[in-house]
Order: sequence, then structure tokens, then C-alpha cells
Amino acid sequence: MDTGAGVEAAARRARHTRHVGAAGAHVRPVVAESWQRALDLGVDLARSATYVGHEPGHAAVAEADEVFDRFLAGADDLGCSVLLVDGDGVVRVRRDACPDLATLLDAVLVAPGFRIAEQDVATTASALVRATGRAARVDGPEHLHPDLACLAEAAAPVPSDSDADPQTVVVVAHLSAPGGGSALRAAVAAELARQIGEHVRDRAHRAGRLLHARFDDVCERSGAEWVVATDGRATLCSPGFRALPREDRDHLLDRALADAALAEPPPAGSTADLPSGRRDDVATSVVRDGGAVVGHVSAGRRCVGVPAGSRTTDAMRRQGSHVAPTARRDFAADFRDAHADGAAAEVRRRANRELLSPYLRARRDVATAVAARTRHLLLVGEPGVGKQTLAVEQFRRSHPTGTVQVLDCARIAESGGPLLPTVRGTDEDRPRLLVLRRLAMLGSVAARRLDESLRLLVSTPAAPTVVGCIDTPSVDATRPYGLLLRHFHDTVRVPALRYRADELGELARSVLHSLSGGRSLSLSMQVVRVLEGYAWPGNLRELEDVLRYVIARKPVGVVQAPDLPSSCFTGGAPRMSMLEAAQCDVIIQALYEARGNRYQAAELLGIARSSLYRKIDAFGISYIG
Repeated sequence: MDTGAGVEAAARRARHTRHVGAAGAHVRPVVAESWQRALDLGVDLARSATYVGHEPGHAAVAEADEVFDRFLAGADDLGCSVLLVDGDGVVRVRRDACPDLATLLDAVLVAPGFRIAEQDVATTASALVRATGRAARVDGPEHLHPDLACLAEAAAPVPSDSDADPQTVVVVAHLSAPGGGSALRAAVAAELARQIGEHVRDRAHRAGRLLHARFDDVCERSGAEWVVATDGRATLCSPGFRALPREDRDHLLDRALADAALAEPPPAGSTADLPSGRRDDVATSVVRDGGAVVGHVSAGRRCVGVPAGSRTTDAMRRQGSHVAPTARRDFAADFRDAHADGAAAEVRRRANRELLSPYLRARRDVATAVAARTRHLLLVGEPGVGKQTLAVEQFRRSHPTGTVQVLDCARIAESGGPLLPTVRGTDEDRPRLLVLRRLAMLGSVAARRLDESLRLLVSTPAAPTVVGCIDTPSVDATRPYGLLLRHFHDTVRVPALRYRADELGELARSVLHSLSGGRSLSLSMQVVRVLEGYAWPGNLRELEDVLRYVIARKPVGVVQAPDLPSSCFTGGAPRMSMLEAAQCDVIIQALYEARGNRYQAAELLGIARSSLYRKIDAFGISYIG
């Protein structure tokens, strides 16, 4: 086995002939085998890594962030970069100690969101770890890809109790960099992998300890009537909470589970209308582990001045919000009533907030259902609104180690054996999500086959959470999929993108960042205004297509209006739907009541001023003084 020039010549011969053959005698056997696998997979050595995108909440990412940051804080003179690579070969985390090396890795696309598997860039240290299950190294010309021949890598697998998604730590340096060489890189990779493995194993126990500590602190210091805490898996309740009526406890538990599933800081204070008729002030605080939200603690007491017999329930409060009025509705009447109190104003603000933000309500309903793992959902909405993405995202937030299986109902054959072996999982202990795509495409025979399989599946002790997706704005029970409706407990309507104009700018920036691989690319305010004024008949899929077009034309810099496709400027203003008309009425009434003061109008509506400004622009509301 040769070194240096011999290995480099062997790599050139293998690249030229697309076969290892005699060239394998000049390299280590494990490297020669990797070369041959890559060539058999059809690797294109003229291209670099493939961008596949980021996955929020991916396993071990938070732990790797913490371990890598702590390591580089005391070892910034090593001249290396450290990476976390997942089981599919996708770089999930990268930290750099050398700016020059970071620039080089960016140039060859060894960056978060890019896949560096054998079919993409041929031999790498992480690929050898996946193939052998042991620590590995790849130095210089042992990289079959010519763009990587200047790098020296050492990698080690992250110890794990599960083989579902193996993680690998890679230490990369320039081949000419001074230091301890491959032995030092291998030792560093092994130690970092060990630390990440320990953090992952300790994650659930650490989060539980933090949740218990915050729960005890709130119980002692808040003086609340009741306290409930949850991390999505365990729930802690105070004696006062257990004394509440059962329907009130269920309502508050669903609310707490939704907060935990969303993994976001909740509002500082809010009001809960309970099924028994009481109204409570609720203060919610988050429990953090490092920078991640791992749990929520809610404490509450009865609102002052609300009679015990009051029956202003959520159902009564929402009546009229989703049906067409027979005459123009005065949405600000409660605020002009001299006898209206703060509680009534809060009820009106909540009703308006739900009317103006339908996607947030849908998101919360999905988060509650997938966190509880006991209710099956039917998601209804136009094609491309992100129904499957919403379900999978909320499931991943609640159950990071869970498994997701997607069944395309349009591909189910009209004949054949039962579908149960297809949809059943193998690990009964892990949370599972089964997504049924394109239910409306089912034929009669396929619907009966799927109905029989679901009937058996949902009756098992460790049944998955089932989410069905229908690509129509309404449900037609006369279609073949009507046979499956008995398996679902709730229906959630996911609004079309044109109803989310106030959040379209933020959504477009998020999609752009994901598609661009973290490059320096941003949207000008003029572009955001154009996007907000477009009807988006293709919803999120069309938005992604538009941004892919933009990235192809302008890979870096600030995107301006001329960079957008011409389709974004065609067509007249879309006709208002009933929902948009109701939202517009709410805003106009609030502006009249506030005498044109947008700050006060936002307070009346219970939404942020920035959201109000965007809706005023989207609806074309003129100045009201």
C-alpha cells in the first residue's frame, strides 16, 4: 500500500476508468471498498455535495451545538472544524476554529443541510463510519473526489441506545495544517462523540429534573390556586389542580400539552374560559435546557369579579365568528358599552385574535392532538397549504425520537393483500405518526382495503397517531374516503396561503433561508409587498417554486422586485372570501373605535401592531381618522 503520490495516482486512475481494479492495491482496503461503492452508485465527481435542507429538532443537534461550542471555546488554535453528520450523510452542525478552513469547506459545500454521502462526494470519513460502524479516517488523496483531496478527516460514531438514526462526529483539517496529525483528530472525534452520546442519553432525565424544580418553585412562590407542568411526556399537578372539575382539568391539560408541543415561549399572561363556567387568569413560564424549551409550567387563579355561575364558554364566545352575518356586525360594541369590564374586553380580544389568525389556531389544534397521541386528525385544506408538513413538524417537536411514515393513498392498488404490514411499525415503544396523503384520490376498493387495515391498526396497544390529509376545502362524505371518516376524532382546517398575508414575509424569509443553504440572501421590502399582494393559487408549493427561481437567478445578495418571475405581477386583485371580509370588517370597526390610532386598534384586536399594519396593507384599507 502506497502513500502520497501513489495514492493520488490510484485515485486518478479510478476516476478515469470508473473502476477501482488494480488501483485498490495502493490504498487501504476499507478505502478501496468505499471507492467502488461510490462508483457503483454513479457518483458524479464533477459536482459537489447535494443540498437536502435542514430538519428542525433533528436528533442530537442541540447536544452537538453545546458540546462543539464548549470545545472550541478552549481550543480555537487547533485549526480544524468539527461536524455532526446524520445517518443519511447530511451535515447537521458545523463549527469552525479556522476562518480559512471555513471558507474552503463552504466552497466545497461541506456545510449544514448538504449531504456528503458516498453517492454524492464518494469517500469521506463519515461514510466509512456508516459502512463499518467504527471510527475511521480519510487523508488527502484517499478522498476520491478531487475537491476534497486537500482535507484530512477523522470520524467517530456517537454512542446510542438506538440504531434508528446513527450520528457521526467528524474532525476536519487541511492536509497541510500543523498539529498532532490523524491521531489527535481521531482522539478529538472520539471524545466529542462520547460527550454528545452522554448528553443525548441524559436529555430526558435532565429535562425532567428541570421541570420538577420549576414546578416546585412555582408552587411555593406564585400563590396560585392551581399549578400544572408538562414536557409533553410527563405531567405534574398540584392539589388545587386535582380539585378542579374533570372537564376543567382536561381543558387545561390540553392547553399545557399544546404549549409544550409548540416549544415556544407563550404569552406572559392570558385568560382561560373553562368548561365549568369559571374564568381563570393563567401565567405560563417556560423551562429551558440550554437554549431549547423543554417544558411549560402554568399557574392560575380565578379572575377577580367574575361570578362563579358565569357560563361564557368558549363555544358561546365563538358563535358568529365563523358564519356569515345577516347584517353588518358591530365588532366594537363591547368596547363602547359603559358597563363592559376588562374581562369582557379580553374575551373580545381573544375572539378577534382567533378570527385574524386562523393558521395559529390550526397549528395549536394539531400540536395538542399529536402530543396527546390519543386522537386521530383529519386535515382539510387546498393542495399545497402544508398539511403534511404541519403534522410532521408538530409531531417532531413533541416526539423527537418518534418515527413518521407517509402513505400515499393515490398509490394504493385496487387489489392485493391487506395493507397492515405496510403501515405497521417495528418498534412498538417509540411514538409513531402515520400520515395518509391524498385521501380524496382513493378508489372504492382501495378505500375498503385501507379501512380494514386501519381498523386493525388503531386497535393495537401501541397504535400510531393517524393524520389524514384531504386536498379540498371541505369534506364530502359521499366520496370513497367517507368510509374512513369514522377513524378520525377531529377535523382541522389549514387555511390557504392567501389568508396568511400578515405572516407571508416571515414565511418567505424562512423558506428562502432553507432553500439557499444559509447563504447571504435576503428579501427587500418591495419584494415582500409584491408577495403579500399575490393570490398564491398554488399555496406553499408555488411559493417554494418562486423562491427556487429567485435563487437560480440571484444566488446571493438582496432580492429585488425585478428578480421575481412575471407570474407574481399578473392577474387582478383576488375577490375577498367570507373569512377575509369578516377580518376586514373587524379591523375597520376597531380603527373607527380607536379614531385611527393603530396602536389602540391593535390592542382592541389582540394582535401585534406589525400584524395589523400588514393586514391593513393587504386589504387596502384607507386612512381612518
